[in-house]
Amino acid sequence: MAGPTSIIKAGLLIDGRGGPPQRDMAVIVEGNRITDVRPAATLEPVGDRIVVYDHPACTLLPGLIDAHDHIAHLGLDLRRRMNTAPSLAVLQTGRWATETLLAGITTFRDAAGADLGLKMAIDQGVIPGPRMFLSLVIITQTGGHGDLTQPCGLASDFPHLPGIPDGIADGPDECRKKVREVIRLGADWIKIATTGGVGSPRGGPSTRQFTLEELRAMVDEAHAAGKGVMVHAHGGDGIKICLEAGVDSIEHAAVAEEADIERMARLGIWLVPTLSVTARMKERLDADPQSLPWYTAAKLPTVLQTQRRNFRHALECGVKIAMGTDAGALGHAENARELVYMTDSGMTPMQSIVASTSMAAKLLGMGDVLGAVAPGMLADLILVDGDPLADIRVVADPQRIKLVMKDGVLYKAPASLRAGALTGRA
Repeated sequence: MAGPTSIIKAGLLIDGRGGPPQRDMAVIVEGNRITDVRPAATLEPVGDRIVVYDHPACTLLPGLIDAHDHIAHLGLDLRRRMNTAPSLAVLQTGRWATETLLAGITTFRDAAGADLGLKMAIDQGVIPGPRMFLSLVIITQTGGHGDLTQPCGLASDFPHLPGIPDGIADGPDECRKKVREVIRLGADWIKIATTGGVGSPRGGPSTRQFTLEELRAMVDEAHAAGKGVMVHAHGGDGIKICLEAGVDSIEHAAVAEEADIERMARLGIWLVPTLSVTARMKERLDADPQSLPWYTAAKLPTVLQTQRRNFRHALECGVKIAMGTDAGALGHAENARELVYMTDSGMTPMQSIVASTSMAAKLLGMGDVLGAVAPGMLADLILVDGDPLADIRVVADPQRIKLVMKDGVLYKAPASLRAGALTGRA
């Protein structure tokens, strides 16, 4: 249930759509919607039933959106995971969802691992968490990127949440049926792997997986049900079949050819670049060369050489870009580091914010109600201590996220921010 009418005043306002930043603004929230945005100096005195949050050193902007997270991933330490009971995995995932919300991520699309129960728990107020869009599982061919069967015969995807199905399918008919099964279990998006990846035990980023006929069957079935299709694809023929089949978003595209990136722009296919996962893998390897599987360490340098270059080319070509991290296996509640990596790779701070707010909302089909600070929009708002246009790193520090509101409900606001009822003084 949304909170009482409130006014949030900030020294700087960023609207999430790329408009000019505005100084000394106030946002009025009634129920779960923004009803007005105006200069703070024009506010009239209000009654004592209206709550005011006032911090002139903070920047107000829309809640951030991660279009590619893995909130249920328990990390890469297999020994630790073997000692994690399934019920503990469920509870741990719930805690990470809460921490992610408090770090300023008010919405995310889970790219495999989270089940319908977690989304229901958040929607019903059992636990605080971001607004969720589910894919449940990566649909993969036998031996593909999402098939984590190891040489010993055991699968390394343990433990997993109880509502997660097997994702393996082969042949157009079986692939079509798998999409129907995943939708039945609550998927909002269909996630498919058409190439290997850095973390694949078999195959690499340019290794094609699935045939064009198999992919077309899955895309057709998903679109018939009104579901979007997100595809793990780094490069090679695995991206080319995505362009032919009409997928909605390509995740990674780290080793794609320039011509394929240019075709993505012409076709209007989204890119979710996930710079975080490779950057953080490199940081991890630099600290401990034994911290990642040998096959991951072997593939990482090639991907790192091309991923940033491809990101810049996509930006230059006008590819629609939405923020996504893919970093759940490397830790949670640090999603906003992606804005730093995007800025380091060629975006302006404003572009990285837009990619993480209104653009990501458009990808998720909610651009008319989410991702911007404007009257009529859902009240997903964060206050950041500092100016992210001067230093984007301030949004990546959870300690500097001073206020978090989702759907009009306040989840984080230190007492020092609360000014009480407005008396007519700005």
